[in-house]
This record gives sequence, C-alpha cells and structure tokens, in this order.
Amino acid sequence: MKHLVLNSFGLFLGLKSERLVVYKNKEIIKEIALKSIKTIHINSPGISLSSDLVFACSLRGIKVFFQNFDSFCATHSLYEHKGVNVLRQQFNSENNGKAINLAKEFIIGKIKNQRATILYFTRNKTLPEKFKILNYLNGAIYALKHDTKLNKDKIFGIEGSVASAYFEFLRTQNLLPASFWVRTKRNSDEITNKALNYGYAILLNIIYKSVINAGLNPYFGVLHTMRSSKPSLVLDIMEEYRSFVVDRNIIKIRANLKDDFSQDIKKIIATNILNSLGKRLIYNHSKLTLESIIQRQIYKISAFLCENDKKYKSYIFRW
Repeated sequence: MKHLVLNSFGLFLGLKSERLVVYKNKEIIKEIALKSIKTIHINSPGISLSSDLVFACSLRGIKVFFQNFDSFCATHSLYEHKGVNVLRQQFNSENNGKAINLAKEFIIGKIKNQRATILYFTRNKTLPEKFKILNYLNGAIYALKHDTKLNKDKIFGIEGSVASAYFEFLRTQNLLPASFWVRTKRNSDEITNKALNYGYAILLNIIYKSVINAGLNPYFGVLHTMRSSKPSLVLDIMEEYRSFVVDRNIIKIRANLKDDFSQDIKKIIATNILNSLGKRLIYNHSKLTLESIIQRQIYKISAFLCENDKKYKSYIFRW
C-alpha cells in the first residue's frame, strides 16, 4: 500500500511499533507498516490522529492531506520537500520559455477535451450548431499551435472565448439546466454554476496533492496570475481535466439540479467525480485509474521542467 485513503467518520489513527493502526469504536480494524505508506488522505470530518503518529509521519516524509471539498483549498502537513532541483527549474521556467510552452499545452488540452465532451453528448446528432462549434474549437487549437508570438494574455484570450462558446453550446442544446445562462466563477446564486464550482473544488484538491507529490510548488504557476494563497500552478494544471472530470458529471445529473443546492446534491456530485477518478482508462498502452494518470502527468511536468529532451503533452480523453 502506498496511499491510505480514509472516508469514514469516527476513525482514530494511532502508532504501534512502527505501524499505523486504525481504530473504530476503540477496536483495531487495520494495521499498516509505516514503511509501506507514502501518503494519508483524510476525506471525512471526525477523523483523529495521535501526536505520536504525526511525529512518525513527519520523520519519514509521509504526507497527510486533509480534503475539504467545500472550498478551493487542500491543506497538507508534515511535509517538507527536499528535492531542490525541480523547484529551481520551476522558478526558472519563465526565463527559459518552458512556462509559456506548458501554458499553451494546458489550454490545447482543455479545448480538445471540451471538444470531446461535445462529441460525447451529441454523438447521435447532426446539427449545424455542432459543426460550427467544432470548427471554432479546431481553429482555436490551430492558433495555439502555430502562433509564434503567443503570450499569456493571448492564451487566456483564446481560452476565455472558447469557454464562452462551449458553455453557450451546452446551454442551447439543453445539456445544462434551464436556469443556466452564463458561466459565473464566484458567488453565483444559480445552481448550475454552484454545482460546477463545487466540482472544480474537488478537482482542485486532487490536483493539489498530486503537485505536492511531484515536488512542485503549487503557488508558482505558468498561466494564472500569482498572488499570496492562490495555488496558481494547480489552477493551470486543472484546465485539461475540467471538462471530463467535472463538466460531464454535471451534465449527467442536470435533472437533479433544481432550486436548492443541498447536501444531497453535493454528495451526488462528489460521489460521481470520485468514481470518475477511480475509472481505469488507457494510458501508454496500459489501464490506470484516472487519479493515477493525473499523478503521472504531473510527474511528466516535473520531468519537462528539469530535462531538456522531455516534452509535455496533455492527456486527451476519448469521447
């Protein structure tokens, strides 16, 4: 076992002779050797850890993640990355051109996966609007690939225009609830936007811990503006996964999105997204869970930053 995931309220984690012990109602339900653990994921409230275990994890570099799907924040503790080179190369990426290359590839991947989502939900339809939006997306991909004077502003301009057209198409094809009119990122009262924002918060948590695992700084981004407490790199990397992981799941449950964004709706969204992350998909001629694919993709970002002969390509989902 490399990654211990805990989802049940009322668990207690302790230490016993170099072993992590999981208790429920004062009874031992699991014992795991610390040497076999790389990360611990606390995905539920009401889970406690002993100070002995905290100290033991700290000494061994075992990362502990506390997942909070209600906010755009994943916290981690007990972790100090000792690999300096990847951070040095990350911070130098703005000077050597690698940052802009990554930014471009993230958005190319995002648009290709938006295209795949459209094709998936309209696979039995031949509509003029469908071919129009697909041509528009293909043109945006071409521009990103061939414009030799791309900068962050141009990339964001293309991304923003495509996102508006993409959500407008989903709206006009009744793939989103009738209450949805325009995409609103923050403080929306409209239930579809609330659902999307909640789903993206879950995805952010997943990407955040994978970035930490890869030894990257989650706050030093290549596209999103950098400011204190904003995990810019996490937001950058999220772009290529938003459509498959979140948008498709929101579309599938659109009939459940009524007036009240209840705890039951949150549970449905979280369950569907976590199930998607557990799906086994084709990756380099093998089948891996999507969460494992995301982790490997982020390791590839580290390799791209550190090695001159490496390239980074977004993961494109089949439709």
